[in-house]
Amino acid sequence: MPQLQIEITVEDIKKILPQLSKTQILELDQKIHEYLETQMMMAAAATAFSEWEDPEEDIYNEYL
Repeated sequence: MPQLQIEITVEDIKKILPQLSKTQILELDQKIHEYLETQMMMAAAATAFSEWEDPEEDIYNEYL
């Protein structure tokens, strides 16, 4: 099933915010913080695996 992608800007969000309830705004704030926290943890974790990146072992990827 194709995914629907919507391009939205910060300005669009600023216009929508006054139409949301306090509960909806707090929920949005929580989702944004969760997303940012996840992205930061993934970036930090990626550096831990950089020593595993060995071009010679890429030959095994063709069998996956």
